[in-house]
Amino acid sequence: MNHNTVFLNILKSSLWGTAIAVPQEFDEWGKVFALAKAQSVLGLVANAVLSDAEVARRIPADMQKRLKAFVMSNMATHSMLNNTLVRVFSLLDEAGVRSVLLKGQGLAKNYPVPELRQCGDIDVYVGEENYAEACGQIDKIATKILPADVRQTVKHYEVIIGKITVEIHRYTDVNASDHYNAIYQKYSDEGMSSDLRVLNVAGMNVNTPEDTFNSFYIFNHLWHHFLTSGVGLRQFIDWMLFIHKHGSMIDQSRLRSILEDLDLMGPWKAFGCVLVDELGLPSSEFPFYDAEAGRKKTRILKRVLQEGNFGKERAYYGDRRGESYFIGKFKSLWYHFIRFVGLYMMFPSHAFRQFVYMAFVGFKAVWKDKFAKK
Repeated sequence: MNHNTVFLNILKSSLWGTAIAVPQEFDEWGKVFALAKAQSVLGLVANAVLSDAEVARRIPADMQKRLKAFVMSNMATHSMLNNTLVRVFSLLDEAGVRSVLLKGQGLAKNYPVPELRQCGDIDVYVGEENYAEACGQIDKIATKILPADVRQTVKHYEVIIGKITVEIHRYTDVNASDHYNAIYQKYSDEGMSSDLRVLNVAGMNVNTPEDTFNSFYIFNHLWHHFLTSGVGLRQFIDWMLFIHKHGSMIDQSRLRSILEDLDLMGPWKAFGCVLVDELGLPSSEFPFYDAEAGRKKTRILKRVLQEGNFGKERAYYGDRRGESYFIGKFKSLWYHFIRFVGLYMMFPSHAFRQFVYMAFVGFKAVWKDKFAKK
């Protein structure tokens, strides 16, 4: 049994409460925990092995100590995130800005132990109408105002509050294709305007997206990162546990319309096979489960495990100091092209659209940086 198999076994144990099965001769614990860290699920894996006395005794004492420290630190970060979330939503409520919590702490509520989900940032959707007001309000409590090119994007406005990154969204996402973006924004507007799910986070009631749209939105987020840079198993687990807990509330007819209108039924089914066949979700719980789509699951999982969360294990993120501007841009284009070839073998039309869009944005940036001002 190799370290990838052991890692997945422990991860499923932490999610479903099953027994951990690791051969007695296995001793590659460092590789298991490095993989868990790269996939942003170290809290889940660490807690599972530390809670199993038979497994824990086989892990070196210094490694156990580091795992315990990570779990405690992650729990403390959850507390910090929740406190910041309350400040942000209270401020927006007082200003009369209607807000919706995206992903993050809302999805942590679906975990067996919410505090074991590895923390990220706080994403708040306010829509276009309230966007300027919300950005002005959030500046009042920001402890760090980022440079303009980082702070403001087409999709959101970003600030730092204490040690927490907060993003104010005018759009939940933006599609690379103008045609599909118009369709996506229609469904997003609907999913953010009615039948919102209210969750209590740290004693405060906050809105989260309507269930059917949210089941798609969580998938769309991980799909977007899978295409553009890489994604970790934390995002798959976020999606899986939402479906596991709220699947009965999903309008499958409407979900089918969203997926078909956005040409995403194929990827949805293929990624769903990862949830069912690799992470343990019962097939009966996954909308439109299709075992035939599972022929792509091995390649999907291999890429996810190799690239790590948001692609941080890719060679692209190595030391590139000393490179000239144009050499850096050329290498970036080359790395994206290599990724495109692999993605094209799995999802041809989607990969092609994304690569063309990425290349267009890249060349536009070069023109702006080096030629437009001359």
